[in-house]
Amino acid sequence: MDDFLAITIGLVSYILLLFLFKKMNIWKKKESNNCNNCCPDCERPLERIKREKIDYLINYLTFQMFDFKRYQCVNCAWKGRRWERSFSGKF
Repeated sequence: MDDFLAITIGLVSYILLLFLFKKMNIWKKKESNNCNNCCPDCERPLERIKREKIDYLINYLTFQMFDFKRYQCVNCAWKGRRWERSFSGKF
């Protein structure tokens, strides 16, 4: 197989997979009645904190299709990307 063709097929497959994740609402923020950006543990409001370098890298690798920002819970002191805990265990 030609190298160019293999790279093109891989890149197109990766982009289609990202669109599929977006369509299936994977990595979508959690919302409730009292706030539109909730903690994955206690469903209390989150506040923004400074991003790390890995967050910028993830954002560029996903072509900025998803909103990868760092948050901190005002109630339970949870820190991380808002989808980290909720994506790993609760499908």
